[in-house]
Amino acid sequence: MGMRILVTGGRGFIGTELCRALLAGGWVEHDGRERPLREIVRVDIAPAVAGAPADPRLTEVVGDATDPATLAQLFAEPVDAVFALGATLTSEAENDFTRGLEVNLQGMLRLLDACRTQAAAPRFVFTSSIAAFGGPLPETVGDDLPRTPQTSYGTQKAIAELLINDATRRGFIDGRVLRLPIVVTRPGAPVPSISDRVAAIVREPLRGQDTVCPLQAQTLIPLASVQAVARALVALAAPPASALDANRAMNLPSLSATVGELVTTVETLGQWRAWDRPMGRIEWQPDPAMQAVVEQWPRRFDSERARALGLQADASLHELIGQFIDHHL
Repeated sequence: MGMRILVTGGRGFIGTELCRALLAGGWVEHDGRERPLREIVRVDIAPAVAGAPADPRLTEVVGDATDPATLAQLFAEPVDAVFALGATLTSEAENDFTRGLEVNLQGMLRLLDACRTQAAAPRFVFTSSIAAFGGPLPETVGDDLPRTPQTSYGTQKAIAELLINDATRRGFIDGRVLRLPIVVTRPGAPVPSISDRVAAIVREPLRGQDTVCPLQAQTLIPLASVQAVARALVALAAPPASALDANRAMNLPSLSATVGELVTTVETLGQWRAWDRPMGRIEWQPDPAMQAVVEQWPRRFDSERARALGLQADASLHELIGQFIDHHL
């Protein structure tokens, strides 16, 4: 029997790219041994896109992965690997405390419990966040810096990291956690998150639309393309448990740049690509509340654990933004 993989939040920004990477590359163990890919079960509360290319290995499930009835359906057959990507947005968890707890914490507990009931422990890959850190931070944040999150979203991510470590210790799962920086650039309509406000600096001008930059030009932020994130998640699932230690959480290697550098690169690439439409303008309107949140996040990641496993950052801002242009424009 081939691999059966579950992806929660599978039709989201990262989930879509992850499924594409899995379908294209298959499942390859750390030693290079390939395992047949029987089924990817992609579950999301968002409906499947009509007319999207079909793959016989991809099963679409519309439902809430935090719901016990949906979980029972998903685990009716054994699951070999879980990519747990489903979560609320940062601002939603902050503005609706109950909803954040239900999705990000109670949902995680139910998902881990479903894994526990299986005869064999699945590989379990979880996307944590830069928001798990907070407060006064050094210029460079390593894998093991104590987490003192300053938002409800970050707190829920940090708790999930500990739950995954404990479930791994008890043999319920084989957990791996990747803390993501700001991931750019989400296509489509804007969403109410701080990271998407950063992404809009790239997305909107290149689509010929004006946008507002809410952060100061000198603000240093760690960035990754969604393609780099998908590659890293696939690579993180491959190593055997013996290659990891008791703390399964690590920082994704990322590219740090100032907001001013990001804006300059967008303007340079937009002019170089010679669009058939004018570039949108970027207006600087600093938002003190948003600036205060971003100032609590790491400026640079040290990603010793991830680099040892072969995970890599984007090579440059030109490459990072170029991937958005090539894939979505």
